[in-house]
Amino acid sequence: MTAPPNVQPAAGLPIPVLPEFNGTGRTDAYARAAYAEGAGIFRIMPAAVAVPSTTAALRDLVLWAVRRRVPLVPRGAGSGMGGGNVGAGVIVDLTALDGCPLVIRPEARRAYSGAGVTLRDLAEEAARAGLRLPPNPSSARFATAGGMAATNAAGPRSVRSGSVRPWIEAVELITGDGDSLTLRRGAPPRCCPAVDRFMRDAEPELLAARTTILARFPKTRKNSSGYALDAWLASGDLLDLMIGAEGTLGIVTGIEWRLVPSPTRYAGIRAALKELEALPKVVPQLLEVGPAALEYLDASFLRIVGREETGGLLMVEFEGDEGDSLEERLREARRILRPHSAALEEATDRRALEELWAIRHAVSPTLAGRDDGKRSMQVIEDACVPVGALREYITAVREITGRHGVEAIIFGHAGDGNLHVNLLPDLALPDWRRRVTAIFAEVTEAVIELGGTPSGEHGDGRLRAHTLQAIYGPEVVSLFRLVKEAFDPVGILNPGVKLPVSGERPFESLKFGPDAADLPGDMAERLREIERSAGYGVSRLELAGPL
Repeated sequence: MTAPPNVQPAAGLPIPVLPEFNGTGRTDAYARAAYAEGAGIFRIMPAAVAVPSTTAALRDLVLWAVRRRVPLVPRGAGSGMGGGNVGAGVIVDLTALDGCPLVIRPEARRAYSGAGVTLRDLAEEAARAGLRLPPNPSSARFATAGGMAATNAAGPRSVRSGSVRPWIEAVELITGDGDSLTLRRGAPPRCCPAVDRFMRDAEPELLAARTTILARFPKTRKNSSGYALDAWLASGDLLDLMIGAEGTLGIVTGIEWRLVPSPTRYAGIRAALKELEALPKVVPQLLEVGPAALEYLDASFLRIVGREETGGLLMVEFEGDEGDSLEERLREARRILRPHSAALEEATDRRALEELWAIRHAVSPTLAGRDDGKRSMQVIEDACVPVGALREYITAVREITGRHGVEAIIFGHAGDGNLHVNLLPDLALPDWRRRVTAIFAEVTEAVIELGGTPSGEHGDGRLRAHTLQAIYGPEVVSLFRLVKEAFDPVGILNPGVKLPVSGERPFESLKFGPDAADLPGDMAERLREIERSAGYGVSRLELAGPL
């Protein structure tokens, strides 16, 4: 090993002289500021921005970074919440890589996409062939294929189809040595330094620790926290370690996806629950009926939009084809929900279903657009607990946030036990940061006690990297480090993400507060408008303007 992995530069990293490469490189203040934020809570000024046009150019950048010990931060649209898309090194924007190739192979039910292809574009092309990729993150119009693979993304339909992991057949990537590598499900990888180091140094230790790994990994329906050692033990495929690694083991350049025929029929039901206590009773029963999605909106959000359902809204969606018994499943869902509901609304076609779901789709834009002195913060925003512990988790969040005097909005994927919590602290209070930090620590403790994971589908980023020791224990975290060292021996790939670095704290370098990094001109307001409008499809270089 040439240097300790995860050596993170200070935020004041000297601006490097970028190498010549096929693409765009910028070190001016406006370009750096345009990439200083993503979704989530962080603002970190990068040292430079590189937008490679080709995979060969990306490889040149990686080799340069290895020689110079310069951290690289792979990035797609920047819509990730956990802070894995910002950092003090060189941002590597993958949204133009190789011209964003997209090929649909209907006869094989496969798609190939470049890392910068959006899910919306992939879905539209697949739909022309009567196919689709089942996982559907709410950010589909701007979420990139590379970002979805990097976080093991999921979305509302994950209750039936799971996260993207089982739908990825292969990934192409650049390792921390600058080697091109393809990892394909069920096929041995070709020999290269990263694979050789893994086989020699990491694999024997992982196999020896199998019992510990399986005992320590959360028993939840979804998990995007840590490296997926449990999935690797089950499959033996290095591909499973790369999925969800957030660009810390390699920079994904292309993905081969499995597709399935699109359903032709839809139905759904929305229930206004009488009380929260009904949730752990009805969700397991509804799962037996085979829903495609099972979503929950807590009363906290409903009050913001003028509704008073004290138990929250539960939304159930069914999909199928001609001959499938959607009416029977809808009837069974109605039977389960009626004793616990103040009102039921049903839909038996796609258009009516979209109307039922409109309030769910409005959550994030409504919260992001608030300008009442309270700022929506994605801090404890992705925990996943066993489905039977949903009520206990919501109760704990309400108690902890209430005790610290911070409003919390709860919504998300009830069928998976994966709920998103947005905090709304009053930034006029001098101790808002102390309150938010305490809530983060206490809710994390509650998640651990309930057998959950801090991330169901968004990844750890910088925000949750410090929680891994408490979740997995020191032995498993040491195994994570072995995996990291095998693929990124110099520690240039997204340091501080997944595995924390010495001296870095999760609540420094925020985008709000008096100590937020200064940005030139009106860049702070431009970035705020992207947040308000969910405009993550905007080109950051266009936002920065010309040199």
